[in-house]
Amino acid sequence: MPEPVRVMHFADAHFGVELHGKQDPETGLNTRLLDFKLSLSTAIETALAEGIDLAVFAGDAYKSRDPRQTDQREFALCIRKLTDEGIPVVMLVGNHDMPIMKGRANAIEIYRTLGVTNVTIINRPEIHIAQTKAGPVRIAAMPYLMKGVLMAKEDFQGLSLEQSRIKVEEQYVNYLTDFARRVEEANDDIPTILMGHFWACGARLSSRDTGSIDRHEAQVPISALSNPAFDYVALGHIHKHQDLNRHGQPHIVYCGSPDRIDFGEKDEAKGFCLVELRKGGADFRFIEVSVGRPMLDIQVDADFDDPTERIVAEIKKHALRNAIVKLTYKISHGRVALVRTREIKEALSGAWHLASFNPKVERTANERSRQFTDDISPQKALELYIDSKEELVKHKERLMNAANPLFNDLLESGI
Repeated sequence: MPEPVRVMHFADAHFGVELHGKQDPETGLNTRLLDFKLSLSTAIETALAEGIDLAVFAGDAYKSRDPRQTDQREFALCIRKLTDEGIPVVMLVGNHDMPIMKGRANAIEIYRTLGVTNVTIINRPEIHIAQTKAGPVRIAAMPYLMKGVLMAKEDFQGLSLEQSRIKVEEQYVNYLTDFARRVEEANDDIPTILMGHFWACGARLSSRDTGSIDRHEAQVPISALSNPAFDYVALGHIHKHQDLNRHGQPHIVYCGSPDRIDFGEKDEAKGFCLVELRKGGADFRFIEVSVGRPMLDIQVDADFDDPTERIVAEIKKHALRNAIVKLTYKISHGRVALVRTREIKEALSGAWHLASFNPKVERTANERSRQFTDDISPQKALELYIDSKEELVKHKERLMNAANPLFNDLLESGI
């Protein structure tokens, strides 16, 4: 058999995320940007050491579709590690990279505009032949279909959310079926990667994905991805690494993201996939990038006569150095006054960053009733409600941020 083409499959870098970050005194940059750059740089350097012939990036370079120049510069410095070694890079535009309005540039289009050597940008469904030192590779690229853009088309007018979802899924299937037909008609020995940025049916979501992906988003059926015309399916969009066709060919793989964005990904391995690609199939292995900053979610049942002692003892069980830490302790309303906050914060002082310090106060039915009938602001009422629901606490920050515009409207209207 011919030697395989060695491919780096990576995605979802999301440069620009600053959650749980602070200003680095040496560089002036946000420390989370430096974290993300270190993780991506390490992944690329590892891939180069493995002797890759090609790199495919399956979308979402940035957090925002209008990234800051600093974020663009730092991401470009990472990609340059590949191009300086003569490695061709094929980059797919993800949903976070796409403009809202037609005619605007996407977030990574500058590479195409400048004619950067060895970098190909794909923002529409198309087939591209990448020339590598190990031979040509066919890439059938399927970007994210923006529902907001599609909804403006005449054939989407008047459809319900569910009908629109089904119609978008049909469009994905039509494109993928056409790709497979064109590969079969080519009838050559060029191996084919299907690269996509979308939600594949059956993909397991992380806690973070569950909160950020619209439940009405289209899901591409596995039957459309498992066509033998494709030798490997390289996916982005879902941050949890997984193979949706572990026991067959082609492997249908989410490589996951190179670093953790928030506590919803705290327990996930992060890295990239190294693929050995041949006509007729591929083998791959996930390579973990272990430089990501730990995220510790410390939870304590502190409803004891000395809650502070209990909390501090639990903190001491964890390695805090370089970690982003979130502390939540459960306590009854009657013991709240016994908590010595200063001692607890002193115990947490070894952490790199304290993300949150949350008492989870349990009240009797009478206490809860009095609490909500007090003269409190709408913001406080919502906050107290979220704190009373265990399933909502982990989404508290995002829920409060989403509600703030509504509270501002109430304030401005004098209600």
